[in-house]
Amino acid sequence: MRRMAAAAAMAVFAPLAAASGALAHSHAAEHAHGDAGQVIANGQNHPAFINGESCETFTHLPGYGPAWYGLETAHHGPDAGDPGKGEGCYQIEGRLSPLDPASDRNPGIE
Repeated sequence: MRRMAAAAAMAVFAPLAAASGALAHSHAAEHAHGDAGQVIANGQNHPAFINGESCETFTHLPGYGPAWYGLETAHHGPDAGDPGKGEGCYQIEGRLSPLDPASDRNPGIE
C-alpha cells in the first residue's frame, strides 16, 4: 500500500517539479555575437512569479542571484508595483505572466 501511495504522489508532483524547472531560465542578449546570444549576469535568475509578481520571499528558482530585479526590469519594463527594489518585489504591468509575449518589453533580452 505504501508503494502505491508513493507512486501516486510521484505521479502528481513530478509534472509540477518539471514545470517549475522549465520556468527557470538564464537571461540572454539574444542578438549578441551574430545572433548566437550571450548569457547576461552570469546566468542569474529570479524568484518565482505568482500573478505577475516576483518577490524575494517567493521560491528562489535555480540560479537565483542579486541581479534578478535589474534583469526583470530590463526584460519586462519598469516595476508596476511599488517602484524600486525596497519592498523586495517586482511586478509586471497588468500582472501578466512572464511567459506571456505581451510582457516582453525588450526584444533584445530573452
